[in-house]
Amino acid sequence: MLRPFSFLFGSRRLRVLKSAAGEVMNLFRVSGYTYSNFEFCGDYACFSCSVSVSKSIIEACAARGISVNVTRESGIPFILNRYRHRYGVFIGVLLCFFLIFLSGRVVWDIRVEGNRSMSEEEVISELRECGFQIGALKSELDIDAIEMRTLVFSDNISWISINLLGTVANVEIREMDTPPEDNVSDFAAANLVATRGGVIEDFKDVRGEVVVKIGDIVGEGDLLVSGLYGDEKTSFRYTCAKGEVLARTTHDLSVEIPLEYTDKVYSERVKCEKYIIFFEKEVKFTINSGNLPPSCDTIDTVEYLETPWGTRLPIGVRTVRYYEYEENENKRSEEAAERLALYKLRLLMEEELKNSSLVEKKISGELVGDKYILHCRAECIENIAIVKEIEIEGLPPVKRSER
Repeated sequence: MLRPFSFLFGSRRLRVLKSAAGEVMNLFRVSGYTYSNFEFCGDYACFSCSVSVSKSIIEACAARGISVNVTRESGIPFILNRYRHRYGVFIGVLLCFFLIFLSGRVVWDIRVEGNRSMSEEEVISELRECGFQIGALKSELDIDAIEMRTLVFSDNISWISINLLGTVANVEIREMDTPPEDNVSDFAAANLVATRGGVIEDFKDVRGEVVVKIGDIVGEGDLLVSGLYGDEKTSFRYTCAKGEVLARTTHDLSVEIPLEYTDKVYSERVKCEKYIIFFEKEVKFTINSGNLPPSCDTIDTVEYLETPWGTRLPIGVRTVRYYEYEENENKRSEEAAERLALYKLRLLMEEELKNSSLVEKKISGELVGDKYILHCRAECIENIAIVKEIEIEGLPPVKRSER
C-alpha cells in the first residue's frame, strides 16, 4: 500500500537489537508515536517511521543506552536532496504535472463487467488489439467501430458495450455460450475404450452396445461400448457411443525426499529498483548501485494511486527488490523426511486422483541410501471410458460447425 504522507514528508527505516525491541515499542506507546512495517530481521527488529519521529526516538534511545541504526531513508525530501544538482529531474517532474493537466483528454482506466470465464486482463488485451487501451485519446476513438471490430475478431465475446464516463471506460460484455463437452461429438461413429485397466463397477448414461459387464477385468485400450449395431444379416448401424464406464482402478504413486538438501539463508542486503509508471510507460528513477548479488530472489510489485472516490489512476510505482541469500547444506532426520513425504504425497494424490473417488490406500515408507521413499497404492472408482472414432470408408467425421 502506498503511504502518500510518508512519501511526501519522508520516512526512515530503523533497526535495533531484538532484545531491545520491547523497550523501544514501549517508547512509541508512551510518546504516542506511530510506526509501520515492523518485522524481525535476524538478530534485529526493523520498523519504519516519519523523519520527525525517528529523531525523537533516536534521542530517547540514546539516553537509555540503546543503539539505533538508520538502514534506509525514503521520500520526497531525500529524493530532492539526492537529485538537487540534476535539473533534468525537476524538468521531468514539471513535465509530468503538465501531462496530468492534459490527461482529461485520454482514457485513464478501463473497468470490465459481465466477464465469467475471461479475466479482466484478457478482455483488456483483446480491446488493445482492436485499438482501445489506457492512454488512448478520447477525441480519436470511434466507439462503434471498436465494438464491431471486437465482435468480429474475438472468439469469446458475443456482445460488448463501451461507455466513456469522464476518463473511465466502463466495458460491459457477454461471453459466448459454449455447450458442455459431454454433449458434443466430432465423430459420426465412435466406440468407448478403456484408458487404463480395472474392474468394471457401473455404467452411467451409456449410449451404444455395451460389450462388458459388471465384474469384468479390462485392460488399457479394451473395447467397452461399441458404436456398431447389428450384423451382416440385418445390416449394420452406426452411432457415436457415449457415457461413463466406472471401474475400480489401481494407482501406484511414490515420493522421494532426499535427506541432504540446500537451504536459503537471507542476508540483510536488499537491492531495490523503482520505476514511475505513467499510463503504460515506465521510467526508472533510482540509481544503479552495482551488479546484482550472485544469488538472490526477486519480488516485483506494482502499486497504483487512487482518487478519494476509488478510481484507479494510471500512475503508480513499480518496485523490484532483490533479496540476497546464501545456500547452506543441511540434513533432515528420517522423521522430518517422512512428514515432508506425506505432505507431498497428499498434493500428488489431489492432482493425480482429482477425477476419482478414493476407496482404499496403502502407504509404506523406506530409507534407501540418502533418500526416504514413500510408496502408496490407491484403489479408486473412476470413469475409464474415452471416445475413439470408428473410421468408416466414405463417411467423413461430423464437425461441430456442421451440426
